Amino acid sequence: MHSVKAATAAALAVLGLSAQAAMVTDWSYSVSTQWVTSGPGAPTFTTGGSNDFESVAPLKLSWGSNSGNVDPTLNSARSGLNILNSPQNNSTGGLATNDLLNPDLVATFQHVNNSISGSFDTLLSASVQATLTLTPFAPSVGAPIGPSQLTFDIKFTETANQAPCAIPETPVCSDIFVLTGGNLNKSFVYDGYTYYASFVDMQSGPLTPLSDAACLAANAPTGCLGFWTQEGATESIDFGIIISSQPINVPEPGMLALTGLGLLAAVGASRRRRQAA
Repeated sequence: MHSVKAATAAALAVLGLSAQAAMVTDWSYSVSTQWVTSGPGAPTFTTGGSNDFESVAPLKLSWGSNSGNVDPTLNSARSGLNILNSPQNNSTGGLATNDLLNPDLVATFQHVNNSISGSFDTLLSASVQATLTLTPFAPSVGAPIGPSQLTFDIKFTETANQAPCAIPETPVCSDIFVLTGGNLNKSFVYDGYTYYASFVDMQSGPLTPLSDAACLAANAPTGCLGFWTQEGATESIDFGIIISSQPINVPEPGMLALTGLGLLAAVGASRRRRQAA
């Protein structure tokens, strides 16, 4: 038996053939996404306000009045950032390698923007951590890969509701959410092939390059990527996961690829949010 295996290996070597396993074409996964609540990356808030009623939880950050219910979706005097649709588990496959146009939903980020008094401390920065486990599903089921952690950071500005506004509009100023950096993609090797797991904005916006004034208002570098929410409104972003065999780093029609972040954001004429001027 050993001589047969040796002869087969020798024959493959002579013929220049590879005994490498086939590339994985289909994956199952589990993803849990939450705010970092302590230590490095924990939320920071403004200081100096006479009222300090911020709340920090794995799926919810909120600030403003502490009267009534502290859930920002129920209290008109409180604002917040929520993570919805997490965790996500897919045990039956369906996440195809290189299917860049059909990401699977893994989390929704929701900003609830209510009018609050300037005496309250408000959010300045936070970090998000996603814990991902991938399992090869086709052409054959393999051992799980992970869990791996992907982390990215945000900056946030609760603007004063009076002119001049960094995001010019009436009658009051919008609040600004900026993605400032982190690791939104993860490279890994399985059976000799390199793959990239990336978190992407699934919509036609709202993640867009913001104006210099908006970036500076959020204490972020010019050319930053983010979105803004009008006073009294709610903005949501659906993030999905894709698996690719090449890094996503080349802009294509209808796509905005960010080399340093590994973030793919669909754009195009149907973008539902206008870019700030």
